[in-house]
Amino acid sequence: MKLDYASLISPAPYYLEQAGHIKSPLLRDIFCSGVTYPQYNMYLSLLLTTPKHYCEKVNPANADWYQALDEAEKSSLSMYDMILMEPWLQSSFLRIFQFFFTEEVVWSEENQLFLTYGEEPEGTIHRENFSTVCDVILQRCYVSRPDTSLDPAQVTSKKAQAILKKIQAGRKQRTTESSDKDMELPNLITAIAVKSHSINFTNIWDLTIYQLYEQFKREQSGVYFEIQKMSVAAYGNKENSFKGNEWYTANQA
Repeated sequence: MKLDYASLISPAPYYLEQAGHIKSPLLRDIFCSGVTYPQYNMYLSLLLTTPKHYCEKVNPANADWYQALDEAEKSSLSMYDMILMEPWLQSSFLRIFQFFFTEEVVWSEENQLFLTYGEEPEGTIHRENFSTVCDVILQRCYVSRPDTSLDPAQVTSKKAQAILKKIQAGRKQRTTESSDKDMELPNLITAIAVKSHSINFTNIWDLTIYQLYEQFKREQSGVYFEIQKMSVAAYGNKENSFKGNEWYTANQA
């Protein structure tokens, strides 16, 4: 499920039907509260984890068990199944949901699911909606899941295989770039607080995670816009490449 842009930039919690309200954390929720930045990153890592990655990398003790499964069993296995098997995952995801949901969240051992309590009717997080819940949380944190729906081995055309591999290689490169220290939250907070005309170290903590990344992207676009503007002012716009509206066009969002 893909959230619309208005929902993503909004500071209001997003209501996911029959589950609860998912917030985009404020910077102060991470840097000025009991949750630390490394802990926040661990939350995101777990939300992105697949059964294969969990069994082979996070908890290698399960590697042999996972490899013994046939392909149909592997494809039907979800992280929720791993949660049911691993008590530490139950407690880890409970902490994650308690952080991102506005409602109180508890684990029901009897029903084998998470319960959310708040002003709205009681909600649940279970096997059927678990992936959607995780995906909405990640979107609100400006994180996109890698697309694992296509496998080059399942594409019969050699040309299509080559194109698909290039696409996936590009996604992998972007993932690597996004983990660069220049793009880490502490560095972006400092950069924006210094660069922005209205945001500083006093008020930046009230931005949501999504708003911070959008602010950075717009500030970055603004730098290139100013360079273009100065170039046109000095040398003209003979190729009509400078429209003057680049600073607010929707493709920047």
